Amino acid sequence: MPDWSYQTMFRPLLFLMPPERARSITLQSIGTLAKIPGGSVIIEWMGHMEPPSQLSKTIGPVTFPTPVGLGAGLDPECIAIQALSKFGFGFLELGPVSKEPIDSYGTVQRDIAAMNIHYSSPLVNNGIYALERRLKGASGIQIPIGVRLACRPGASLREATEELQELIVRLERFCSFFTIDTRANIGQPEWSHTAWREYLSSLRNKTDMPLLLAIPPSLTEAEALPILTSAKEAGLNGLVVAGGTIQEDPLCANHSVYITGRSSHEQAVNFVSWAREQWSDALIIGSGGILEPHDALTFLAAGANFVQLHSGLVYSGPGLPKRINEAILQTQPDTDPNPPQEKRPAFLFPSWIWGILLGVGMIIGGAIAWLVAATTVVLPYDERFLGMSADQLALLNEQILSFMSHDRISLAGTMISIGILYSQLAYHGLRKDIHWTRTILLVSGAVGFSSFFLFIGYGYFDYLHAILALVLFPMFLLALRTPAKVHLTRLPPQLHNDQDWRMALWGQLLFVIIGFGLTGAGIIISLIGVTGVFVPSDLVFLCVSADTLQSYNERLIPVIAHDRAGFGGALVSNGLAVLLISLWGIRRGEAWIWWTLFLAGIPGFVSGIGIHFTVGYVDFIHLLPAYVAVILFLVALVLLKPYLCRT
Repeated sequence: MPDWSYQTMFRPLLFLMPPERARSITLQSIGTLAKIPGGSVIIEWMGHMEPPSQLSKTIGPVTFPTPVGLGAGLDPECIAIQALSKFGFGFLELGPVSKEPIDSYGTVQRDIAAMNIHYSSPLVNNGIYALERRLKGASGIQIPIGVRLACRPGASLREATEELQELIVRLERFCSFFTIDTRANIGQPEWSHTAWREYLSSLRNKTDMPLLLAIPPSLTEAEALPILTSAKEAGLNGLVVAGGTIQEDPLCANHSVYITGRSSHEQAVNFVSWAREQWSDALIIGSGGILEPHDALTFLAAGANFVQLHSGLVYSGPGLPKRINEAILQTQPDTDPNPPQEKRPAFLFPSWIWGILLGVGMIIGGAIAWLVAATTVVLPYDERFLGMSADQLALLNEQILSFMSHDRISLAGTMISIGILYSQLAYHGLRKDIHWTRTILLVSGAVGFSSFFLFIGYGYFDYLHAILALVLFPMFLLALRTPAKVHLTRLPPQLHNDQDWRMALWGQLLFVIIGFGLTGAGIIISLIGVTGVFVPSDLVFLCVSADTLQSYNERLIPVIAHDRAGFGGALVSNGLAVLLISLWGIRRGEAWIWWTLFLAGIPGFVSGIGIHFTVGYVDFIHLLPAYVAVILFLVALVLLKPYLCRT
């Protein structure tokens, strides 16, 4: 559920439901996906959210892939922690959890206008037994896990100490750190400065793991200072500014409501700044109203070491951690402005040059195929295989050459489109060692070259395609011989959820649809090419049945089938490249992405639609998918241009 699908489709639907039902459906869906074979790969490929290695931080014995984490309370039942661990987070804080279940006495409410979430029962959970079962069944989580520990409301000092010590013992094998929730204890008469120090010291003595105090920013300095001092004196490692504010619940007497979201942001940032002054060497995790990358950077500038998200994942979408990671990376000093150059024998070009040559070769091959298809249509070896000349074919059926021309020009346009994509990926990606551009070239090229075998599925060997493949395949291998490890190019960070970003999400969605559509169409065309060969509108255009064509020349259908299967394979290769560029390459200021998609679309659509009108094959239903694709293509370009072409 990346931002391009969440903001455009899923969020409007989910926000029509009660918050708790929407949360349950979302977490159940992504949780189930992560557990099926290959589900985690799908999540990663759809969002490409793995954080850059440069953001990794090591605190004591724990290494965090990024300083951006998920806060407690968003998935209190731990339904989807395997999926959430793939969202680009550096850690997950689970919970809150108490020894016994704590029931809810109210409901979760959204304040959409203020971008807040209201919890009437912030400590609600199913207890330690339920959490243990979830953690035993969780696998494949490769980032640190912390647990927010809570005692039952109204517990005495002794009871709270015993409860949390038991929680620590039972959860220590699953966790990398603990946070201690203070909301059930704050304001209780028994909890003096001395009591807090005794309580926290007892917990500190129970574990060697990092131990952090979770404290709401709505406390006054006078209220917070004794608790903060107690934590420092007890030897805790730091604190979590637990983003939300506590207010009296106007709908329920003697109860408070916990509000997290935009309205708590400024107060939480100020609390982080104050806490840093009081405790200079503390590990501080800031949270509260982080709805866009700029909010996270504000916390880091105020003195936080880490940030964690909650309401931002609901209002801004699951791509927020990725965008924050990129913003942090883009605002860091460039520690290696002159990376070492790739060493290679003098007679070999750099990998990106071979990638450009591969693309240029595809363009030249496509241009030659287009020229042949627009003139003679068939080549001498086609005529030898058929035992008939082009003129004799025309005498058999006056539409047959036009039909073959329409298949071959469509293939030629697709080849040119692929060549443009590969050249651009090589020059703008491989040249800068951008890892995802190499992956796209690998996936698309592997499918494209494999589709060569579809050409010979009917016993027909196409010499021109074979020669082209033999020339280009070594270029393909040479273009991929060097690993690419750079996460992204340095551009001005995208800090705000502005109008350009929102429009771009719609444009990205449309290009993802186009990429899936091209890939699906290619698969269908390939299957048709190796099975039935024709669709009904083809035979209407030819004014003849397949059996009659077979009776003309038993080798005619294999030649047509090879054209169709080859075109389908090329279309799959093209569609995968467009799809993966759309999924991974849309970033503010990446103007080359816009020009790549624009330039690659021209030969594809001109050949695919133009040839139909040239030969008179203008069946509306047959061409309807192409018409829809052109409209989506033009609208997507308009929506993406401000975001991609402005910095």
